[in-house]
Amino acid sequence: MRHEHPVDATESRDFSLEGGCILCGGDLTVRLSPGRARTVCKSCRWISRPHMRRDEDGVHVVHPAGLQA
Repeated sequence: MRHEHPVDATESRDFSLEGGCILCGGDLTVRLSPGRARTVCKSCRWISRPHMRRDEDGVHVVHPAGLQA
């Protein structure tokens, strides 16, 4: 049986993705707030604003390209 707890819409959540940094492979700390996500790698100090997408197999963190050549 699965139990889901009600979540306050103004509440932010923090979690870590082991090896999630695309620059150095370090752990990526993620903060989800209503309408936005922020990530930081404490190993290489990279800060980003990823897009989050929920699919059948889980949540995907997508870092879109900042510039195009």
